[in-house]
Amino acid sequence: MRIVIPTILVTLAGCTAQQSTGTSPTTADTSGSATVTVMMSSFSFDPDHLRLKVGQPVQLRLVNESNGGHNFSSPTFFAASTFPPGQSAPANGTVEVPALQTVDIALVPRQAGTYQLRCTHTLHDLFGMTGAIEVTP
Repeated sequence: MRIVIPTILVTLAGCTAQQSTGTSPTTADTSGSATVTVMMSSFSFDPDHLRLKVGQPVQLRLVNESNGGHNFSSPTFFAASTFPPGQSAPANGTVEVPALQTVDIALVPRQAGTYQLRCTHTLHDLFGMTGAIEVTP
């Protein structure tokens, strides 16, 4: 029994090390992350253009300052990011933010590119609730 437990621990440690050094990890270390606040109001994001860096942890703070619900939808951006242990990408790449509420989401962008951002609530994007997330190398 004394030999089996250390062997299991060494094996598990090796699996963890492999995962963290792979090219597309499924979890992210978000310690030391910068906070980017996005204000959501009636039909706008402020700022409406986010600039992030590949591999740099970020905490998105989504603040809905209106009396109605909004969401922050960017399925391709969330699919190209990793999340801390115990968290996963938002369902359908969309984070719902109820009226007068704040939602924080930690992540690490993993692929450079420009990703579309919009609120998918009825007509909100047509009224201007759109933007972009630019991830640079």
